[in-house]
Amino acid sequence: MAWQASASPDALLVLLVGGATLSAVVLRHLCEHIGVPALVGYIAIGLGLRLIDGALPILQPATLAAFELLAALGLVALLFRVGLGSDPYRLLEKLPGASLIWIVSVIVSGVAGYYAARWAGFAALPALVAGVALTATSIGVALPPWQAAGALGGERGSLVLDVAELDDISGVVLMALLLSLIPTLSTGGALDWAGAGLTSAGLLLSLAGFSVACWLFAHWLEPPLARLLASRERPPARMLVVVAIGSLIAALAGMLGFSLAVGALFAGLVFSKAPRRVRQDRAYIVLYDFLVPFFFIGIGLKLEPAALTGALAAGGILLVAAVAGKLIGTALPALWAAPRGSALVIGMSMVPRAEIAMVIVDQAGRYGSEVVPPALYGAMTLVTLVTCALTPSIVEHLLATGRAGRDQPPASR
Repeated sequence: MAWQASASPDALLVLLVGGATLSAVVLRHLCEHIGVPALVGYIAIGLGLRLIDGALPILQPATLAAFELLAALGLVALLFRVGLGSDPYRLLEKLPGASLIWIVSVIVSGVAGYYAARWAGFAALPALVAGVALTATSIGVALPPWQAAGALGGERGSLVLDVAELDDISGVVLMALLLSLIPTLSTGGALDWAGAGLTSAGLLLSLAGFSVACWLFAHWLEPPLARLLASRERPPARMLVVVAIGSLIAALAGMLGFSLAVGALFAGLVFSKAPRRVRQDRAYIVLYDFLVPFFFIGIGLKLEPAALTGALAAGGILLVAAVAGKLIGTALPALWAAPRGSALVIGMSMVPRAEIAMVIVDQAGRYGSEVVPPALYGAMTLVTLVTCALTPSIVEHLLATGRAGRDQPPASR
């Protein structure tokens, strides 16, 4: 068309980024109004751009590269926030009470996801990706109903928060292990279990060393750095330094083979001693609100419209596994480890799959369609959309009707 011929690639890119940003703001408010997580709208923006491109080519290589960069920055911002909200010391204190629910939940949901994907017709490696992705829940989707009901500060709400945080952190660690094994698993030959074990052990050792380095930074360097910034820099500049350090930590983790997601999580953990100081900074809020939607827009852009129809059946099977895996894996141990009568609402609160699940699928998908076929990408996106759209209202209903029970002691063993 004439306007395409005269428009420069830079002008088209700025137009698309500006339009996507404005659409994200509008859809965020619309999703909040109807009680649906905003990521549903963000993914719809990416899918809409993909559909428009099919009729009116607008996604040039340079434009796609720019959206991929923004999606990578959104990934860093997203995982940084997850790490920022996870207090390692508090989790260690709560680990004895939450560990039974967390461990059983991860095992049951992971096994259910793997075998459901196999039943849906996927090969072993894509099924393993699905299983790992379905081990994680979504803190951002699970907690708002508890906050609205004023129940997050009670024993049940604290337990939900602890298990959800452990789910997300273990999901990121399992993703790191999976990504380290994919080159071996994707060769098509017999799996060298000894080699895979050595690879996993080496990665865990490297993660342990990286964790120690981050702890030393958080313990010895972050406090004086925060005091220096408070005394020397104005508020926007303070946050720029935090963003720069977080980006460097994420990039270092990526260069060491852990992926940007792992590094961003650890960067958030570094600054988790004073999360409000970061979260309430207006510069941080603006950066987060601008970047994070592009990660989910990128998911929509990667969806192949032709594969969505084929993904419906697989998505339905994985959806059943996603719901059943967390309900059974969480509710059963909660009968012993949670306040009496709260097993159902705690289990339902773990059902949503959102940011961490799609991060795992997205990162594994970088190894090619043999690892994450288009049908699996579409099926996992459907699982994310359905669980995020429906679960909050169900949890809200359970809390409102009192079926969750009060903060009573667990049933006797």
